[in-house]
Amino acid sequence: MSTEEEKKSVAVSSIWSRLVLNVAQAKAKATDEASKLSAVERQTENSRKGGTIWEAVRKADEEAMKRLVKQDPTNVDARGPVGDCPIHMCFLYGSETHLSMARFLISNFPHTITQIYNEAEYYGENPLHIAIIKRNATMVEWLLGDECNQIYQEQQLTACASGNFFAVGRPCYYGETPLAFACCTNQWNIAEILLKYGASMDTVDSNGNNLLHLLVIHHLPKMYTKVKQRWIEMQALDKGSSDEDEDDENDKKSSGSKKDTPLWKRLNKDGYTPLTLAAKLGQADMFSFLLEERKITQWSFGPVSCVLYPLDQVDLEFQNDDDDDDDDDDSKPVGALEIIVKNAHVELIMHPRLIDLVNKKWERFARRIFFHRFLITFTYLIVFLITTILDQSRIETIEGEGDDAMVTKIEPPGMVHQSICAVGRLFVLAGAIWKGKSEYNEMTSLGLKKYFQTTGSGLLENYLSLLFCLSIYLVNILRIFDFHAESAMLAVAAILGWGYMLFFVMAFRLTGPFVVMIYEMLFNDVLRFFIIYGVFLAGFSQAFFILFDNNGFGGFLLSVKQSFLGMLGDFDLDAYSDTSFSYISVTLLVFYIVVVTILLLNLLIAMMGDTYGNVIEGATQIWHLERARIVFAIESEMSTDERNLSTNKYWTNIDGERYLQVEEVDNECFRDGDDDDDNSGGDNKEDEEKKTEVDRRPSLI
Repeated sequence: MSTEEEKKSVAVSSIWSRLVLNVAQAKAKATDEASKLSAVERQTENSRKGGTIWEAVRKADEEAMKRLVKQDPTNVDARGPVGDCPIHMCFLYGSETHLSMARFLISNFPHTITQIYNEAEYYGENPLHIAIIKRNATMVEWLLGDECNQIYQEQQLTACASGNFFAVGRPCYYGETPLAFACCTNQWNIAEILLKYGASMDTVDSNGNNLLHLLVIHHLPKMYTKVKQRWIEMQALDKGSSDEDEDDENDKKSSGSKKDTPLWKRLNKDGYTPLTLAAKLGQADMFSFLLEERKITQWSFGPVSCVLYPLDQVDLEFQNDDDDDDDDDDSKPVGALEIIVKNAHVELIMHPRLIDLVNKKWERFARRIFFHRFLITFTYLIVFLITTILDQSRIETIEGEGDDAMVTKIEPPGMVHQSICAVGRLFVLAGAIWKGKSEYNEMTSLGLKKYFQTTGSGLLENYLSLLFCLSIYLVNILRIFDFHAESAMLAVAAILGWGYMLFFVMAFRLTGPFVVMIYEMLFNDVLRFFIIYGVFLAGFSQAFFILFDNNGFGGFLLSVKQSFLGMLGDFDLDAYSDTSFSYISVTLLVFYIVVVTILLLNLLIAMMGDTYGNVIEGATQIWHLERARIVFAIESEMSTDERNLSTNKYWTNIDGERYLQVEEVDNECFRDGDDDDDNSGGDNKEDEEKKTEVDRRPSLI
């Protein structure tokens, strides 16, 4: 007994310790938030304390600052509440006088040029970061190019502002390094100064984002082009110099393969390239720009151009069966199409090139496989239906006529009937086993996380097929042990099986949006309605239970049933007026009908109307998205050998790389833009409306 009591006491103490720890963590988090505010407030107060270097800096009193520094040189190393030094505040205020004071401090105390904020909020920020944010190219040049400052160049250029203020998701997430700060704030002139003094373009921040990732996040396509072009030029120079020295070339080969990977193909810690990151963030303009800047024009004739689009980073990559290393996942990023499908980015899926890609897949293999599966599934469900009907068929002997008819004898069907029923059961079970094996293979190839995180039609297909297979297995297990619950489970299986047909309905333009509409109404409008209605149902059910003086838990359930039927208009007013408190009962009934039947039901209808309008407005986009999901689901289940079949090939092979080849039309290529200057108001708008999606792009010639 003593050991059991000790175990119980240990368990209680562990639970109590966890509760105390959670409370302590919550308090610590609240304290941290409060300390941030108080630190900034204390910084403001410090700058107004008389006789301090902080006041001299705030007032731009250069003479007072020089006097304080000469009296006590340690003043230059003073720390403010947020971890700042006087040199930081001089750059932060940024006036000419303040910058003159900063030059004095750096000239007389050179180590101040490398001082950083040492508190968590702004940790790592140095004067160079602040000068870049202040867009002061002159000070940036002085900090790096002055003879006295040159020994600190590398230390300045590699400093990382990694405080909470510069974290991902915050307004000032600029990539930590000075070069990243310059690029993210769209200052190519300052970026060139940093590059001139040796800043590395291969630098990444703590999230693994390189310069191109950051420019995608900040939506700077022009800066993206400049950075990419400069990186290519620098790589060409490095390659030329390495060709002259074979030893250097060998050293580069042994240093690792990451630098051999182009900057725009490198992955961050989440496994995204700049292109796939744009897809993840749903940035339609940036994603379109990145697709267009990768294209290769084969030839052009008048308004028609034959264009190649690389499929790497866009399409589903091929998986090599002989690659079993875990590192392979890092070298094969998730394709943009997969990201768009999973995150339901409708604007991105409407890009003409993605529509072309999905159309080619649909024409080459997806449509054939889709309709083949549809026929198999429909045939299977018909057999399932016939088997269920035959299973519940029996020979009944009826005596009498009309209301006096009475079943006097029930006999089982004949042997032929039973044999057909047994074959049908085996067929249904075999189909469930085959489908279950297919779903298991998909789980192993995609992984459980990806399998259950699918959306749209993929979600419907995965969940319904898995639940149907499990229900058929349970039906047969219950049948073997002769449990009566077999019939209930069989009814559930029937709903799941025929519900699976909605997956095929979603592929069609006419019916797909309506399936999405039903889903949106059920899980948004109806769900919200029942959450609110549940409150009223519980309250009025308890009130009527008390007024009707019902008996026990069964009486309460009867009251719930009456209240629910009352919402549908099925109630007996006389029953409510016969209670001991008839006036209260009738008043509550009237109030219940007004609130629930009139108000809530009509509110539900209004919400459904809004959902209908929203879905119909974007019906074309929804159809393209759902068809892309279906195509992706089909392709994910195909093996590499199946995808490589000539009948399924939708790409063009060039030097071992896959490309999507399309013909683009630019109807504006021969038009004179100066002809209609006088009518530029209305005519141009009409011309723009006449353009097709393919035509809405700059000249390709």
